[in-house]
Amino acid sequence: MQNMITTQPEPHSSMNRLPLTLRVAAAYLILVGLLDLIWPMTGLGPHHPEFQARSFAFKLGSYSRELLFGLLFVVSGVGLFLRKSWARKMALVLIAVSTIYSVNSFAWGFVGGKPSMGMYAVAAMVIGLWNGLWFYLIYRRESASVFVRKSDG
Repeated sequence: MQNMITTQPEPHSSMNRLPLTLRVAAAYLILVGLLDLIWPMTGLGPHHPEFQARSFAFKLGSYSRELLFGLLFVVSGVGLFLRKSWARKMALVLIAVSTIYSVNSFAWGFVGGKPSMGMYAVAAMVIGLWNGLWFYLIYRRESASVFVRKSDG
C-alpha cells in the first residue's frame, strides 16, 4: 500500500497572506488611528485664536470627532488584517469622510488662522492626493479579492 501524502498550504503561505500594499494600508490606518487617539490628550491641538475663542462644546465636539475617527481607523485597520469585508468598506468610507475634515484642519493648521480660498484649494489637493493613495490601495481589485464574505461574523 502506498502512502499518499497530501500537503496543505502552510497557514502563512503566500495564498493566505494579505498583499503587501493592503498590509501597509492596514498598518497606516492603525497608526493614524492611534495618533488620533493620543493627539487630543497631548495639548498639541489647534492653538489659533479662532479655535481658542470657540465654546467648550465646540472644542469638545472637535476632539470627540478626532477620537471617534481614531477609534474607527484602528478598528478598520485590525479588521483588514483579519480579512473582514466590513473592515474594507469601513476603511473606504472613513477615508472619504475624514478627507473633508482633514482639508479644513490642514488649511487652518498650515496658516495658523482663517485660511484663504486658495489655501483651501491647496489643502484639498494635498489631502485629496494623500487620502486618494490609501483609498486606492484598499479599493483595488487585488485587495478586494482576499476578503471572504461567508466567514464574516
